[in-house]
Amino acid sequence: MASSLSSVAAITDTAPDNAVVDIPVNSNNNDADVKEGYISPSIDTMIPTLRFMIHRKLRRKAHGQYRRHSTRRYIFSAIVIALFMTLVGIGAQKLELASSWPELGLIVILLLVMIYIVVKVSIIIRWCFYWLVLATLVLFAINRGQLFDRNGTTNAPDDKSNLRAKIVVIVLAFLEGVTLGVVFFLRVAYPRIVLRATWLNSRWWWRIKETPLPLSKSVNYRTVMFSYVSWDPDEYRLSRSSVSYVGEFDDQGRPHGLGEWTDHTFTGEALQGIWENGVPIGPFKSQEYGTGNAFCNIRIGFCKNSIDKNDSTAFKAARDPNGPSYGAAAVECSVSGKFFHHLPYVRIIGDGVLRSELEQKAKDDLEAPTIPLSYPLSFLSTFAESLQSRPSIRGSFHGRSSPRSAPLSKSIVVRYTDRGIFIPGYIMSRRRTNLNEVSIRRICPPHLGLEGGHLGHGDAHESTPGNSKTTPLPTLLLPSRQGGSSSASVASDDSDSGVDRLGIHRISSSGSAGSDRSRSVDKARRRRLTQAGLVVDGWRQVLDIDGRSSAVAASRAGYEALVFVHGYNCALTYGIARLGQLLALGEFPAYIKPFVFSWPSSTTMGYFTAKSVGCSDNVANDLRQFIIDLKEAGFRRVHILAHSMGARIVLSALRKGYFDGVLAEREVVDAEPSIISNEGSKTHLQGRMSVKYRDRPRERTRSGHSLMEEEDVGTIQLASFTLLNPDADLDIFLEEDYWTLTKYCPHITLYADAHDGALFWSEVLGRKKSLGRHPRTLVYSPTGEVLDVDVIDTTSLDVNIHSIRHNFFNLNRMLVDDLYDVVVLGRRATEREARLSSRWTFADDGTENGEVYTFLCAPSYVVNK
Repeated sequence: MASSLSSVAAITDTAPDNAVVDIPVNSNNNDADVKEGYISPSIDTMIPTLRFMIHRKLRRKAHGQYRRHSTRRYIFSAIVIALFMTLVGIGAQKLELASSWPELGLIVILLLVMIYIVVKVSIIIRWCFYWLVLATLVLFAINRGQLFDRNGTTNAPDDKSNLRAKIVVIVLAFLEGVTLGVVFFLRVAYPRIVLRATWLNSRWWWRIKETPLPLSKSVNYRTVMFSYVSWDPDEYRLSRSSVSYVGEFDDQGRPHGLGEWTDHTFTGEALQGIWENGVPIGPFKSQEYGTGNAFCNIRIGFCKNSIDKNDSTAFKAARDPNGPSYGAAAVECSVSGKFFHHLPYVRIIGDGVLRSELEQKAKDDLEAPTIPLSYPLSFLSTFAESLQSRPSIRGSFHGRSSPRSAPLSKSIVVRYTDRGIFIPGYIMSRRRTNLNEVSIRRICPPHLGLEGGHLGHGDAHESTPGNSKTTPLPTLLLPSRQGGSSSASVASDDSDSGVDRLGIHRISSSGSAGSDRSRSVDKARRRRLTQAGLVVDGWRQVLDIDGRSSAVAASRAGYEALVFVHGYNCALTYGIARLGQLLALGEFPAYIKPFVFSWPSSTTMGYFTAKSVGCSDNVANDLRQFIIDLKEAGFRRVHILAHSMGARIVLSALRKGYFDGVLAEREVVDAEPSIISNEGSKTHLQGRMSVKYRDRPRERTRSGHSLMEEEDVGTIQLASFTLLNPDADLDIFLEEDYWTLTKYCPHITLYADAHDGALFWSEVLGRKKSLGRHPRTLVYSPTGEVLDVDVIDTTSLDVNIHSIRHNFFNLNRMLVDDLYDVVVLGRRATEREARLSSRWTFADDGTENGEVYTFLCAPSYVVNK
């Protein structure tokens, strides 16, 4: 698969992955109009894509789905296998086991190992277990509980029974071997043959046939449709199914750019997203046609300063002496239906490049000065961004001004700031827009008869309230079919060359617009073209940030960075997979750009090594530089998710002062005069008593906009800091870390679990209380002040949680939704009453000292009777 993907040839000159190869529509099929070397899309050019998509299907089948663990099934399997082993061991009675303890111990150990292996294999490959059960029953029937003669005589009456038992064992071994061979071929060998074997005649093997006239064609793109024969697991027979691809192509006739693949087999996919040279690279959304299992592919940037491999860690982990490197990855996750073992699957699409090299490249490129972070940003397109400035795949509404429609937002976040109302991801399109008023309207196709407006204003006439018999239909752009040319995409310019304009039809109640069949076709077409959403008057949605966008534009659009700092014994790809699963289930908005800060986290046995290296000055300095690069890239708000030991890493850097001058400090509004001192423009704390902060008001320009919107100045705001089962010292957090953190961050959240097994061993090894294992109100003992931290107790949760209870923030639905509210909406725990319930905690003297929040959910074992 990697060989089919194009590599990154340059750093700043590389086009983003969502770049489109537009294929102009030709009204005449002349060779002069065809680009030199261009191959028209056909079945032959689509066969490699078909093989890759079949490989995806086989891979899901090979790795299997997660299943509920059944204790009864494990016990029953172990009993059956132990019984079979007992029957086999009856024939070994000539060995005096009572006087041979070493031999007895060896036999017992081998027996236990064999039972464990057979149980594991039988649970995965059920036919192996079925053969074993059948053989056990046959042995009981023919030997009456014996495999060999107890007396050891060959002339015993039951000598024939012993022969039959041996035959049963031999047949069992043969069947087990055949079963394992078939499974190996279907799950390992055959998928590789489908993907890589050049000798496989695809047309003959799958009986591929061309569909000369597709059932439906796209309004905007080319359509290729064919059929092939595949195994239908629902009906247990071979059946012929159709496959269609609608979208953009490269010069070799392969899917490239925006496209939609539809395979009508039972486990085939309906995949819509970005393709590269015949392979879906994401971002994309996919769903199995028959099962409904859904998948999502998103992109995540990373900053790595470890010498470890991307997919593994080393005991002697160390920081890369060359400094941090930047890159990006695509991660595919299960989001609905059954979840598969091999997902999340991470593929590095922007290989890590040293920051020093990126910085030098930016300095050498004087014509287009960039920043080092522009490299990973160039890959961070979302699914919505991929659709921007492109027409809809199945069709779209068009107006006179632009032949293409941007995707409409389904939800809009509106925030109150000191400078007025602010909408992340949007830029004010008119300078006279009132910053204190926002008008949000629903936009829908006019034929639905709902209020809101028209997607396309072309030649359509607005209907009056009194005119209930007529409904205007928006102007559509349809590909020309002159000269027998096939359907193609709309040209990239605004001209209408090669396009037939469909006029406006008014359908009256009397049916004068045409026959019933034409009306049903138009109705079906309009249903496909339905596109509804929200728009903000006076604001323009901005979705693209590809590294070449100016920092000022990114700042004005309100782009925010979400930085995930993983724990120890966590490889880069593992951290990306965990964050990707959270984003896929939470559907975070496009203006939030995700990143992973990967530090040298060592292995399972290298706990103290990870703690020493992670809390070093070099790692803290790299984290500081990463935050600075985010600020220079135009980000003005950053959210930090710190899990396990990652919280210790960030808190250590904060405590050492590595973020002074980088993160925006909050203004002190209430403090005792003896504990603060002003030196220049900064406020330095002399103590920790009743210090209250507020966000500093931003300076305004003459136009009424803040300086952060006008130019690249100032610092970056730490909007939220979330501690997920943190492996940090409780006493140090109360004494120092909180007081440093609250200077920068107005929203601190702690998720703690009293039964966290990993943090239990951390307390045993470190001989200190862990912050993430004590869900209680945080109180500063010298003054009795309750710290402004939202403490969320997750001890009662029991869904999608493993036995260690340390790493489940990205799978538990309650936790995913709660993190969405924290990061996207900025809601405190008191504002999340629909999900959280508060309980009071008490001090040693019995007085109430604060609140701790728990989730409003029933345990998984509680059901209706």
